[in-house]
Amino acid sequence: MLRLAAVFPIFWAVIRARVQSITMDEANSYFGFVARSDLWYPFPNNHILNSLLMWLSTNTFGTSAVTIRSPALLGGTLYVAVCYFLCRRIVETVSIQLLIFVGLVYNPLILDYMVAARGYSLATAFLLGAIALPVWCGDGRTSRSVYRVCVLASLALGLSFAANFSFAFADLAAFVFITTWAVTRKQGKPFPKIVACGAPGLCVALLICGYPLAHWNRADLTWGVQSLKQTRQNLVQSSFYRLDPRFRTSLWYRVMDSLRPRLPPLLLMLCLGRIAVMATDRSWLRDRRIRYLGVCAAALAGIITVCVLIHWLAFRIDGLPLPVGRTGIFLLPLTTLLGATIMAMPTSSAVSRWLRVGILTVFTGIACYFLLCLRISYFKEYQFDADAKEAYSLLARYNHTYGVKDVGMTGLCFASMNYYRVMSGKETFSEFRLEQPDPPPGKSVYVMSGVDQRNFIAKEKLVVVYRGKLSDLVIAVRPNAPIPPIPLGI
Repeated sequence: MLRLAAVFPIFWAVIRARVQSITMDEANSYFGFVARSDLWYPFPNNHILNSLLMWLSTNTFGTSAVTIRSPALLGGTLYVAVCYFLCRRIVETVSIQLLIFVGLVYNPLILDYMVAARGYSLATAFLLGAIALPVWCGDGRTSRSVYRVCVLASLALGLSFAANFSFAFADLAAFVFITTWAVTRKQGKPFPKIVACGAPGLCVALLICGYPLAHWNRADLTWGVQSLKQTRQNLVQSSFYRLDPRFRTSLWYRVMDSLRPRLPPLLLMLCLGRIAVMATDRSWLRDRRIRYLGVCAAALAGIITVCVLIHWLAFRIDGLPLPVGRTGIFLLPLTTLLGATIMAMPTSSAVSRWLRVGILTVFTGIACYFLLCLRISYFKEYQFDADAKEAYSLLARYNHTYGVKDVGMTGLCFASMNYYRVMSGKETFSEFRLEQPDPPPGKSVYVMSGVDQRNFIAKEKLVVVYRGKLSDLVIAVRPNAPIPPIPLGI
């Protein structure tokens, strides 16, 4: 069952890669860095390792939605493999392994970035892979194994940073704790030699990212929020967004929707309670596996704490925005793993056993919620241009049938529209440009937000001929234009 659960999200991601519209950031990354081979241009939207792999895939297999998204799909596959290994190693019961795996992989935000052509899935996979290496080493054993783990972990963390610079502090925190783990091994290893094992990862990071780092413009780092509370709220909202509306009339939908705001704080309280009980009854002194899992939990808690602390200090000292949504995505698997590790610790205490049952119940609720959130047609953070592919097909029809070339466009979907214009190559449109705050009057056809531009639509007496199914995107025409002002479907 666990293997089936591991194969399904990869299959699901490939389908989504074929079906979903190319988003604004994906189109900008492709045209800005990949299509013109400016792969080391220093800009936050350029996730260097992702751009390099995108260039390789598109030049090898041609440009398509799948080849543009293939690095993200690769990162998603690696992430699934690492999560599969960790669930098998941390938890012994298959049914519980399945619950933890769903919590790690089926999180809606995680699934989105296993598809979207950004560097987040690669960065998350390599970060989690580095953390998994000491777990793979286990209780072992020889000095050679520890050196190998440190070298491989440093390489993974270097690649994680190269895939996405927003993982810098998380990668640094992971390296500190992996090095600490290696130093505390009772095998007489000199500290400088262990620290030197981080050199391969540093070399990889500098080799791939040295130029953009040297030419980075600090003023470009504007995406983020101003408080840790906002970071937490956004990550929770994105993780629990949203139940499939097709199930709205079902009992499961109503139950899950009512439980949604209660699940994260309840899980936190139960985990803290179990730690307190196990520390009080000193059961960790009597069981080797509890000590092993306790070390894992302490390391995960340390990585999370140090990472958040560095982010906070950078915000307070330098004004660097705090992570939000996708830029804080690394916190999701780390906190989920921490909860799973605390739950997995065996104990003889009755109170601790009941707390374990409570944690399992919450994980069950989270797993059920995530499964009811499966989506195949849009990304939560890019829902505004989820109808771009369908809308462009209507524009193409108008171009071929009525010879329409003048398109007024406002809103953030213009980059996606340009992608489909270039990929088609059959229409006679010139490059679409963002026109703010309103598009110029006198155009034959307009592409815009039906909500933001409702006053412009009324003022110009436009007729809406298309409304997006997933966003507020509309296509509107003039009553006296060559295009019949009749609402059409695609």
